Amino acid sequence: MIKSKNIILVLLIIICSSTFLLLYYSRYYFQNLKITGIEFHKTGNIIIFALFCIIVVLILANLLSKGKYRKISLLLVLLPSMAGLFSLIISFLFNDKINRIIFSSVFLLSYLFILISLSELSITKSKKVHIIKNLFIVILIFLVGISVIFFKTYNFTDDSEYYFPGTKKADAGVLLGAAVWGGNRPSPVLRDRINKAYEIYKKKIVSKLVLTGGGSPNEMSESEVSRNELIKYGVDKNNLIIESFSNSTIEQIIFLRDSIYTRNNWNKVILISDNYHLFRASQFCSFNNINADCISAETPHSTEGSVNYCLKESFGILFYWLFGIG
Repeated sequence: MIKSKNIILVLLIIICSSTFLLLYYSRYYFQNLKITGIEFHKTGNIIIFALFCIIVVLILANLLSKGKYRKISLLLVLLPSMAGLFSLIISFLFNDKINRIIFSSVFLLSYLFILISLSELSITKSKKVHIIKNLFIVILIFLVGISVIFFKTYNFTDDSEYYFPGTKKADAGVLLGAAVWGGNRPSPVLRDRINKAYEIYKKKIVSKLVLTGGGSPNEMSESEVSRNELIKYGVDKNNLIIESFSNSTIEQIIFLRDSIYTRNNWNKVILISDNYHLFRASQFCSFNNINADCISAETPHSTEGSVNYCLKESFGILFYWLFGIG
């Protein structure tokens, strides 16, 4: 049995190592970044590296243990690792966001189960994996993690206090798109973001405005609607930069990184969006080495609406940190 235990645990190390290498690669690949530029101080990289190290330490602890292991318990750890690797491969092959989220979720739950089960095998004399109990702990850990992110998102404070005295400047304001109504009119949410962009432009906090957001085939893009409104307000069209093809915030940030920020040697931009959205957007910028501050639009939200939006953002942040899904 000792030989079987060692074979299974060594195989587990190989599978886990392959899985985490693929995880790192896919996070950079989907953001058009080179894996050679990996920076371990980024939040997502820290979480992934810590999880990998803990799992490897637990595997080694079990390898060195002289306890009597049940083969079924070892297989209950090995099989989820294979499921996690398979799910990550499928997630990598899929190009649409929904399928990537589904298969990434399988990976996350599988590896949390592995973590808990290896811990159980390391510290208990019975060397038995209790499936139901461990699944309960997995769910508990997941809920605690989401709660921490939710608290951070809900209580996020923008950088308005540093800018509106009028002394601090940035290279540009980046207006993150929102819905268009009637084919060519800004929704109330987009209107409030446009108004805030105009405010920081008028106060000369920024000299340029980057307008982002695509649209449906039969309507104007979000950025085009924003441009038209700002021109009506009196903004020089030469100071407006348009991006009209993106369908998500991460696509807007990648456009900013590749087409504007680096090429113009900018030092700082201001993200303009709703407060609940800004923490996630700022994380996108941080990972892509864009120095960004945030100023919130003044869109009113009910408590229930704020909770719902922040909860959705919390899941978005978690999946971005771990899988690069924006």
